[in-house]
Amino acid sequence: MFVFIGGEWGISTGWATSGFFLDIARSHNGAFFYTEHRFYGDSYPIYNWEVDGFRYLSADQALADLVYFIEYQKQNTPGLRNSTVVVAGSSYAGSLAAWARIKYPHKIDIAYSSSGPLHAKADFPEYFAAVEENLRLASPTCPQLIRRAMADAIQLLETQEGAATLSELFNTCEPLKGPVEPDRSYFLTGLSSPFADVAQTAGPGDLVAECERLENNTGTDLEKLAEYIKPLQYCIWTYDLFRDYYSETYVIGSMRTRQWLYQTCTEFGWYQTQAFGDTFKVDLFYQLCSDVLGEQFTSSTLQAGVKRTNLFYGSINPKVTRLITCQGTADPWHTVGLQNDLNDHAITIIVNGTSHSADLYSVMDSDPVELKQARTRIMDTISAWISEIEGGVKSTTK
Repeated sequence: MFVFIGGEWGISTGWATSGFFLDIARSHNGAFFYTEHRFYGDSYPIYNWEVDGFRYLSADQALADLVYFIEYQKQNTPGLRNSTVVVAGSSYAGSLAAWARIKYPHKIDIAYSSSGPLHAKADFPEYFAAVEENLRLASPTCPQLIRRAMADAIQLLETQEGAATLSELFNTCEPLKGPVEPDRSYFLTGLSSPFADVAQTAGPGDLVAECERLENNTGTDLEKLAEYIKPLQYCIWTYDLFRDYYSETYVIGSMRTRQWLYQTCTEFGWYQTQAFGDTFKVDLFYQLCSDVLGEQFTSSTLQAGVKRTNLFYGSINPKVTRLITCQGTADPWHTVGLQNDLNDHAITIIVNGTSHSADLYSVMDSDPVELKQARTRIMDTISAWISEIEGGVKSTTK
């Protein structure tokens, strides 16, 4: 029984009809399932998004849902009663896969975590440090240009006149307020987030192309940055617009930001700070938690939640077996994932140059050799563990 775990998104047929984990399931003639996380997509147990209802939104509850689902299928699907259970997930769902094996080893036999962050932390400057290094490898002058542009933006934000110039240059949805916090810091996140997005998902050569698109623009460094960003979005949100929109408690289609903000404010943090210099700090996100969710959500609330997450699930040193994780060095999230094997049956594979969950996609002839080797090792390891569980040859795979 192979279960692909959904994360902070609405599931679709994509991962149920293609992908590497489906290939593994097919190689074992396994039953394949794709589960949706509570409160995301169409799977919400309440009819509004009041904070009081979000008390049912947590990794703990998601794992309990997963185990309940597995037990239900074992009892009601012919042929599954005594099946070996293999779970997998990407990103936060990759964390859930690992945590499912840690918390429910009597129900989950094998876990495969792709790009799953396992160490919770409020302040996460390592993310943008990795983004900047990836850009530097693509073009040494690219992150330097971004740093200069960010410094110019920070200087302009010191006055109302400068803020007005930035509002026009970057097409903000509402006028900026100048040096007023948190408006100032939130605007700077809008200038840096496009680079976080492209670095996390970049394929071979993508960052080179993005840096060329930035550097080939005309004008000052700040004007080049503006010309790069403006085609990516209709307008750049201000802090007030974000706060007001995501403070609404009615269910808005498949929107996920309010739910995910709640989880980061109570369990994980992972707030990406200090992008391309001393630009914005974690205090911005502490205030977002309070302003959007309520004044009871403070930095102390988050720190207690982070401590609990790491205590319950073991951070980067969990006591676990039959767990395999895969991280790409081009993925900024790998800095809070497992870096080394924990034991002979808890294995971490690091793939140089690949991005977020690149290992989960279907095999292509154009894949880098190291990625192909990683997939082979993942499949062989899971197959060996299945054989071991079901009475076959004892696994010697490491």
